[in-house]
Amino acid sequence: MPNNFSGKGNLADAPTLKHVKVKGEDRTVAEMRVFFDDYAFDASTNEYSQRGGFWLQVSQWDQRGEDAVRVLRKGARVRVEGSLRQFMYTPEGAAAEVPGFQVVADDVTLCLGRVEGIELRAPRERSAAGAQADA
Repeated sequence: MPNNFSGKGNLADAPTLKHVKVKGEDRTVAEMRVFFDDYAFDASTNEYSQRGGFWLQVSQWDQRGEDAVRVLRKGARVRVEGSLRQFMYTPEGAAAEVPGFQVVADDVTLCLGRVEGIELRAPRERSAAGAQADA
């Protein structure tokens, strides 16, 4: 059973979209690196200050991943929810494998603190049957 993960952080760069084959099926995956920061209130200065944090690789699959690539930019503040997964890899210059972690995201949501504006696409056409049912 995977571990659930939820955190807020900033994108290191804009997400990248990759096309991969999974069990013979063509799929898309957005990959992004996010810094999940840790802030604490300092009563002496009456301000919040960063006291740490960590980087995680985040992947989001299929249409949601394509949407992330289309909308998100470097530095964007996002909330990530998904499954934390461990994998093994060999760091450059090392002889032995070490564990690494990544999040397979169910949802990557843009935090609105630095957003200046939003442009929505037109709603989809509704079928005549659906429009009559709403009347």
